This record gives sequence, C-alpha cells and structure tokens, in this order.
Amino acid sequence: MLTRTEVERLAAAANALRPDWPLQSLCTFLVRDHAHRAYRDVAVALTWVATDPKTQTPKRMNELGPWWQAVAGTETSSGRYTPCDIEGDAHRSYPKGRCGACRADELAADDHTPTPAPAPIPAAYAGGANLVRQAAGLPIKEHA
Repeated sequence: MLTRTEVERLAAAANALRPDWPLQSLCTFLVRDHAHRAYRDVAVALTWVATDPKTQTPKRMNELGPWWQAVAGTETSSGRYTPCDIEGDAHRSYPKGRCGACRADELAADDHTPTPAPAPIPAAYAGGANLVRQAAGLPIKEHA
C-alpha cells in the first residue's frame, strides 16, 4: 500500500514530467485508483505513462498496457508482489528476496571498525607550516 508520502512523491514526479497534470489531481487519482499497489510498481507505470506521447491523462494507467508488464517480475497472480517474510512495515513493503530493510539490517550489523588514523607526526606539521611561511614570504622557523 502506498503511504501518503509516497503518493506525494509520485505525484510530484509525474507533475515534473507532465506539468499539465495538476499535482492535487495526481494525488487524488493515485490514492483512489492505485494506493493498493507497490510503490515501485506505481512509479514505473506512472513514469511510463507520463513519458508516452500517446498519453493524454494519467488515467491511462488504469488500462492494461506495457507499463504493467514492465513491473510483472515482482507481482503475483493477484497483482501484488510477494512481500518479505520478516514482520514489520519496514520489511513488508519490499518484495521477498529484494528487501531493502533486510539489507539495511545487514549493513547495520556489520561490525567492521574503521582503521584508526595514524598518530600525528610533529615534524610533518612543522614542515607544512614552513611551506606556508615560505609561500607567504615569511621567515622559516627551525625546529629541533
């Protein structure tokens, strides 16, 4: 199911592609006719329809067309994709086997600590400071 934020993002994208399609009308259309679909599927279909020169209105999405065949890879015969097996909205909104929330969990669990930065070398700082002084025409300081 599309969230309010997703509907607004999709409507804004379609409005950017087709400024003649009013933003509020796009939101109303998406909520009324396509809120039950997956975000990615609606994004693909809406982009396809909006960029097709034969399209007059976004209602063309309601027809069977190549835009729905393009998203058929993640859909089941019921018209919905098979969601991730893990409970929770963050997981259930992704297709099984391609769950962004699972990938985020894996990355968060990765316990690789970064290599610590080497200790500063005072001579390197002095050398750099002398280069700056030299470029500015100032006297170079000798350090022991």
